[in-house]
Amino acid sequence: MTNDESPRCYFAVYADPTTPGHVTIEGGQFGNRAMPKNMDVGDMVLLYCTSSYVGYAKSVPGIGLVTAVDHGIKDFWYDYLAFEEPVPLEFVRMTVTEEDRLRVANIRHEWLFQISRESFSAVMQATKLRSRGAKSKTVQKLL
Repeated sequence: MTNDESPRCYFAVYADPTTPGHVTIEGGQFGNRAMPKNMDVGDMVLLYCTSSYVGYAKSVPGIGLVTAVDHGIKDFWYDYLAFEEPVPLEFVRMTVTEEDRLRVANIRHEWLFQISRESFSAVMQATKLRSRGAKSKTVQKLL
């Protein structure tokens, strides 16, 4: 079940950044007309890239730690923390909760949505298993 206590966790979907109006995950900004009203500074976002995103296709290459939110223009800004290796979508689907698995299955229709802390943490744990090196202290605190 999705938790509404701070910090909240989200899943943001990025398509081809060369398409007009699209941005890169490293750019630290995301806008979505359906931005959750409860999104706030300190929330965490899994950053997913669709098959059209060259270099990170169908994977989560990192997370964003939300640093600013503007509900008026429906944008938020974040500090980008890259994983040593992107987490493939197939692995994400296996690790998230059943409720979140249904939402991840519909990413063509939902470009930004809240997920449970359990799902966020499971993906973060997967990066630890896949990593050969130590994570930053910031990421370790999130777990």
